[in-house]
Amino acid sequence: MTLDSFSTTRLVAEPLTGAHLPDLRRMDQDELFMARLGGVRDKAGTAAYLGWNLEHWAEYGFGLWMLRDAATGDMLGRAVLRHLDVEGVDEVEVGYGFLPEVWGRGLATEVALACVRIGRDQLGLESIVAITLLDHAASQRVMLKAGLVYERNIVHAGLPHVLFRTREGNHRAENQSTTSRSEAAETDEP
Repeated sequence: MTLDSFSTTRLVAEPLTGAHLPDLRRMDQDELFMARLGGVRDKAGTAAYLGWNLEHWAEYGFGLWMLRDAATGDMLGRAVLRHLDVEGVDEVEVGYGFLPEVWGRGLATEVALACVRIGRDQLGLESIVAITLLDHAASQRVMLKAGLVYERNIVHAGLPHVLFRTREGNHRAENQSTTSRSEAAETDEP
């Protein structure tokens, strides 16, 4: 199954391609955007990140989507449903990141809800996880709004994180409106 694109009320998500390298560089060079994502990446780091995410798409048929403003077409951020090793267990994570100029508009919640719904309804996932740093309260609020619940503290990439997970019957995503084109053809900063 391939999930080519989807949209929400305010966002259009397109699958990552090599043509998105300049957009990724813009995000990866932004200190605020990358502050909780491992820090600013150099050109080689962005190229490696692009390559790894393209490989994920090729292997699994889903992965990282680039997010555009539905009204203007401007690139605003990125979202993921992708495999993640959590203490030796293969999980599928939901993730999101937006350029700082659009923080505080509820876009992270909007796309997280859409990704959880896609994971459940189109990929048939029984469980989806999300991780963030211990002190990232805004992202934790997004996770809660997307129907995930706190499970435990973990160490990821050498740093303490919190792990959230969907549970059967606790997700709000099924009640939200999302249009998937692939099937038819609150401050929440990242």
